[in-house]
Amino acid sequence: MTRRLTGAAVAALLAVLVLGATPALAFDRSANEAALLKLINQARTRRGLTAVKVVRTLDKAALAHSRDMIARDYFSHSSRAGASVAARARKAGYSTSGWSSWSIGEVIALGSGSKGKVRSVFKAWMRSSGHRKVILRKSWRDVGIGCSRGTYKGVRGVCMYTVDFGRRSK
Repeated sequence: MTRRLTGAAVAALLAVLVLGATPALAFDRSANEAALLKLINQARTRRGLTAVKVVRTLDKAALAHSRDMIARDYFSHSSRAGASVAARARKAGYSTSGWSSWSIGEVIALGSGSKGKVRSVFKAWMRSSGHRKVILRKSWRDVGIGCSRGTYKGVRGVCMYTVDFGRRSK
């Protein structure tokens, strides 16, 4: 009996420790970004498209936009100040100088709970013809992914996702 009670007490303590820690551990930005990159590239290569490569400046732009949307409580492809995707990418250092052709595209999403998980967000994008078209655009070569978690419109634990795609050519 003592052994069972001790085992039950240990199990209960572990459950409290693990479940109590879950919200803080549930969001790993770099793991979410890596998982999203993997899903994007799997979808692209399955269709015979080139895999996109992470470009630090687009990563910086995407993360800054996700953080800004959480901090300022909005959801839009334009910043609160009115900066477009292209303007935000340029500001982050994704230069147009020296390139004869330059293009950029973006998908954004938000969600909490199971709807904020990477796989759910990606599935929603792929079910949307507009988002799917951006993700699967043949010309993309570069990508930046930014995930941020915080309170959005009073809801805690919202994950905000921004994926910026780019292509520069000489």
